[in-house]
Amino acid sequence: NNHLDTGFVGTPVLLPALSEGGLHHTAVTLLLQEDYPSWLYEVNMGATTIWERWNSVMPDGLVSDTGMNSMNHYAYGSVMGWMYGFLAGLKPVAEAPGFRRAVIAPMPDKRLGHLQCSYDSASGRYEVDWQAEGDAVRYRIVIPFDCEAEVRLPGLEPRTLAAGEYRFGGPLLA
Repeated sequence: NNHLDTGFVGTPVLLPALSEGGLHHTAVTLLLQEDYPSWLYEVNMGATTIWERWNSVMPDGLVSDTGMNSMNHYAYGSVMGWMYGFLAGLKPVAEAPGFRRAVIAPMPDKRLGHLQCSYDSASGRYEVDWQAEGDAVRYRIVIPFDCEAEVRLPGLEPRTLAAGEYRFGGPLLA
C-alpha cells in the first residue's frame, strides 16, 4: 500500500532505484505517506531526527519497548540524500573533487508544490529552487564562483553553465 517495509540495507537504495527506474512518482508517494511506517509518521509524532526503527515511538506517544531505539540514526535518514540528488537534482561530478563541477537535474513533483535546496560544498554554495505552477515549473539555480554545472531540466535542452544565478521556466512533466 505504498508504505515502507525496508530495513537498513534496502532503505538507502530504494528511492534512488525507483527514481532512476522511471518510478519517481512512486518514490515521492513513499516520501509523502503520513501514517506508519513512513518518514512523515515520525515527523507527525514530533521527530526532529530520524529514528532507528519505524516504530520507535508508538501512536500513543510512548517509546516502543522493542529495544535498540536510537532516536538519531542515519540508515533511514538517507532519504535526505535522495531529496538532494533527485528532488533538487544536485549531484557532484566525480572527476571534479569538491563539487567544482556538478550536474543539476531536478525531478519536480507538483504534489510537493515547491522545493528550496542549498548545499555548502567545498567549492561554495549551490542552490536549486523550483516552484510548480499548474502544468509549468519555474527554476532558480545558483552555481558558486569558479564552478560549473551541467543543467538538465525536464523538457528543455541540457546546457553547461558557469558560476552565477539563473532562472528558467519549463513544462511540469510529472
